[in-house]
Parts: sequence; structure tokens; C-alpha cells
Amino acid sequence: MAIVPDESRAYLGLKALAQAHHYLSLFTNNQTVGAGAVVGSFTKGETSVSPTNATLYSGSWSGSNSNGTYTATQLTTGGTFTFTYSASVGTIYGYAISTGTGLTGTLVGAEVFAPAQVITANGDKISVVVKLATV
Repeated sequence: MAIVPDESRAYLGLKALAQAHHYLSLFTNNQTVGAGAVVGSFTKGETSVSPTNATLYSGSWSGSNSNGTYTATQLTTGGTFTFTYSASVGTIYGYAISTGTGLTGTLVGAEVFAPAQVITANGDKISVVVKLATV
């Protein structure tokens, strides 16, 4: 589950998510995800991948609140996004969601893969299930 940084706490909420599209990108730097993370902390390195960004469409979120922890689940494509590579690109450390394409705008959330994913051949894939939580 992606951690929501301080940069987006005031922004996050089902209403905010429903008002605009957001963009899911994979990142190639070994970045710690935490409350102080900002969109500029992450390196978008996938150039041999389809799609280069996954669009998280407005109006396609489901939300819940349990004891002060707000969870938002992306419902587009069942919440699963698959990135397919056409070449070896090395290590992909995780994904980040931003308000702009190509890891621009405000950071909405990010998650580090455990373990990191290594792309070694044409046709390698990474699938991401998008769920955000405030903690």
C-alpha cells in the first residue's frame, strides 16, 4: 500500500481524487518513501515501457474510513495496472502517484517494492495494485 506523504495530506480525500486524473509512474532510484517525500525525490526512468504512465481516472475511486485511517482504492481496470517492458532497464524500486504526468505536480502517494523488481528482458512485466492510505 502506498504511503501518503505530508505534501499531499491536505490534498487527499475521495473528493480530491475524484476531481482530477492522477498518474502512476514507476521509479528507478532507491528512494525511501515517507512523510517528507516530494515528487522530485523520485526518478522516472522507464523509457522502454508501455504505458509510460498509467492514468488513474477521476471518479473511479472507492473510499472508506476506519478509526481515522482513510483508504482510497483505484477501481480502473480492477485497480491493477500492468507495465510491459520492451528492453532490459535494470532495477525498478517502486511506483509513485502524482498530479502531473511523468512524476510532476504534487506527490499523492508512493510505494517501494519488496523486493525491488529487475527488468532483464523484452516482455518483462510489473503489475501494480493501487490503494492509498493515510497513516
